Amino acid sequence: MSEFIYTLPSHNRAATYKNIRVTPTTGALGADVEDLDLTRLSDEGFAELRQALLAHKVIFIRDQALSVSDLERVTQQFGEFGREAYVTCMADHPHVVHVVKEADEKAPFVFGGAWHTDWTFQERPPAFTLLYGQDIPPYGGDTCYANLALAYEWLSPGMQALLENLDAVHSPEMAYGVNARHNALLENMAINYGSDTSHDERSHPLVTRHPETGKKVLFINPAYTTGIQGLRSEESRPLLEYLFNLATAEAFTCRMRWRQGTLAIWDNRSTWHMPVADYHGMRREMFRTTVLGEAPSR
Repeated sequence: MSEFIYTLPSHNRAATYKNIRVTPTTGALGADVEDLDLTRLSDEGFAELRQALLAHKVIFIRDQALSVSDLERVTQQFGEFGREAYVTCMADHPHVVHVVKEADEKAPFVFGGAWHTDWTFQERPPAFTLLYGQDIPPYGGDTCYANLALAYEWLSPGMQALLENLDAVHSPEMAYGVNARHNALLENMAINYGSDTSHDERSHPLVTRHPETGKKVLFINPAYTTGIQGLRSEESRPLLEYLFNLATAEAFTCRMRWRQGTLAIWDNRSTWHMPVADYHGMRREMFRTTVLGEAPSR
């Protein structure tokens, strides 16, 4: 990667919020949001929260005390529940995934432990994901995020023009196919792998236009993007690897440290995320929901 000439993103220029306090965490993306109680948030406060989310792409709402039902209510303020795939939701809360790793588990990895955007193999992938930290280890388990709109902006006009005419192929096979048996080692996660649908493929534009901000975004990810429509594997793989490596350059990423009572919300339409598996021997418990998005388009 050649030297990145950094320009301060528009999200870090002064924005005025009357009901919440927003502090950017990096120049690329991410912000801490404080001075609010999500169980008592006014309509004006929620409008500002959504504004901050679209501007910063991932927000970390600190010092909350949410029940699972509270999390469901907050999720529905953003829109309709997303369609979960390959993971079994809670029996009493059919749209909530219980993400837990016990201290005595032997698996050296965690659920979702690779750079990805949620469920891009779906016709309408999630617009937003909400993840609430119920029981957090004293250290470790940070989540990393990448700004795919900023990565696209860095590309040369010629490369942008080339990519905008391409469609990327997405499939759950690498993560949930018959060869993804490592999922079975996550002892306290009900994950289905090797089903008939794990071979399904779906194409989306490689460069999409964000439906709310209008910004162009690289809509690919290492976990689910398997190729480029119309190209042979030996042609598409080097291009995808270049873009994957570009997107995770330090200038385009942030890393969030969890603490108990934090709710993270991120915009899947313009970000990747990856949890760090560095808390072996310690318990971590989270609750996760998604918000249904639109079919990606140019």
